[in-house]
Amino acid sequence: MRIDESWRELASPDFSLFSGMDPDNKIMMMGADPFAPDNVLPQHIIDATKKALDDGLTHYSLDNGYAEPRLKEALVSKLRKFNNMEVDPETELLVGPGSAFTLFLAIRVCIRPGVGDEVLVIGPGFAENHNDVPQMGAVAVEVPTFAEDDFDLRMDEITSRITPRTRAIVITNPNNPTGTVYSRETLEQLASVAEEHDLGVIVDQDFERQVYDDREFVNFASLPGMRERTLTVFGTSKDMGLTGFRVGYLVAPAEIMPILKTATFNYVGPTNTFAQYGVAAAYEDDAYLEDWMAIYDRRRRYVYEAICNIPLVDAKMPQGGFFHWVGISNLGSSLDVVRYLASHQSLGVSPGSWFGNAGEGYIRVMYGTNGSDAVFEEGVRRLAQGLRQLASEVQ
Repeated sequence: MRIDESWRELASPDFSLFSGMDPDNKIMMMGADPFAPDNVLPQHIIDATKKALDDGLTHYSLDNGYAEPRLKEALVSKLRKFNNMEVDPETELLVGPGSAFTLFLAIRVCIRPGVGDEVLVIGPGFAENHNDVPQMGAVAVEVPTFAEDDFDLRMDEITSRITPRTRAIVITNPNNPTGTVYSRETLEQLASVAEEHDLGVIVDQDFERQVYDDREFVNFASLPGMRERTLTVFGTSKDMGLTGFRVGYLVAPAEIMPILKTATFNYVGPTNTFAQYGVAAAYEDDAYLEDWMAIYDRRRRYVYEAICNIPLVDAKMPQGGFFHWVGISNLGSSLDVVRYLASHQSLGVSPGSWFGNAGEGYIRVMYGTNGSDAVFEEGVRRLAQGLRQLASEVQ
């Protein structure tokens, strides 16, 4: 069968790394699914979803923007209060089946397949940013970031990679996997670059609520002149813990929204109708997130304190997200360290090589998984013990 052979080159996580782990003893600290596999959703979200089913809200959601009116109202309120954006829900808002799709859509509208268009992606960065671009027939150009800058964006690294073929740049804020939260100054500099070179800017803000130490979170589209060239991708999976609901949303300039809606209808159709009512309930009463943030904050400190003094390991306190980005280059490759932790500690973490070329030399450890504190703490104990043991073998 004839296929696009370039798809064989897509980065793909190799989960066989964990196949030999004892299923009854293993602890996985790698998925971006809050507190999985435990049942942690507040009852009011479950009740709203069930009520939608009982009320027969099981048909296509065909309202303008493919969003149920209740969800539209909740999102407009959230965008105003949290993101400093006044959004017209009829002309600037699109609801889609998960932020993975709306991210794909936002990139796709900026490029022309098969003519050599380029999109800048940040490394280390979310694997889908690196994969989406070549799947569309364009070229992903990785822009490295560096540990000595806390993985902040360097404008010279960005501008040196801009060519006449560059159409857009994709950033994730807070960055996954580094946990970097971009400052207002950095984003204002990026805005100037985007203006000067006429670039579209796709901003994935899936982890926007997980920001610590009173750090300012800046919504890029709210900066002067950026609303008309920015497509902002929002999720409910990490933001609200609604991973199984598969509801995401996109804010984009009104002039291109009609074609985004048409593409959504052609690609995937409307979003799950009754799930939208659960999401609306979450936004209408989001007090539970304060408790979650307190847990995340306590856990990020717990992980840091457990590993910060291990020889040959570089641990820094994350600024955002619910993951630690741990430097292990002195212990071996990221794959070697992941295999070691899997085989010696029955612990699953992600190798940095899954997050672009700049990710080598690191592992990502999720502290937002496992609802049980006992399981989480045992996972951290295994992490520290495994890294300490490996360091002693290397020295």
